[in-house]
Amino acid sequence: MSPVQSALSKVGVSAAVLIVVFARMRFSRRHELPEFGFVRPKLGPALVILAAYLGWMLLSDAVLHWRGPWDFRPWQQAPLAASVMRVVAVCMLGPAAEELLFRGLLFRRLGDHLPVAAVIVITAVGWALLHWSYSWAVIGVIVVDGLLLGLARWRTGSIAPPIVMHALYNLYAIW
Repeated sequence: MSPVQSALSKVGVSAAVLIVVFARMRFSRRHELPEFGFVRPKLGPALVILAAYLGWMLLSDAVLHWRGPWDFRPWQQAPLAASVMRVVAVCMLGPAAEELLFRGLLFRRLGDHLPVAAVIVITAVGWALLHWSYSWAVIGVIVVDGLLLGLARWRTGSIAPPIVMHALYNLYAIW
């Protein structure tokens, strides 16, 4: 598969997930949208959790080197269209799709039946398993990422901080 085809497939999958999640939300009652996290976040908790998340990102990479070496050759060798689509998919559409699915839709649905701690753990583990192609050490890092993203969703009452946090993490990971 060419770099452009690979990047296009990443954009397509993320876009498809967004369409399905938004369609599901559209068929919900209007008063339920805040329950999906479509509210202004509480700024104080959002900033504290963002700082903790970025600290976790840098510390876990320093210890486990999950990111790998800083190698810009693949970016320099790929067509510009592939690089742009890769950034759009991995740093924008992907985080939005995954967070709306896990910390939006599933968080709300599970929250109707389970305590918030269980919801945070279940969505974190489920989201980490979505990344099955990585090593177990990296999946462990992703579980902790998911716990922090769930904590951000719960403490801020909004889906926006987890989306921003996830996007920043992915931006660091792909560069």
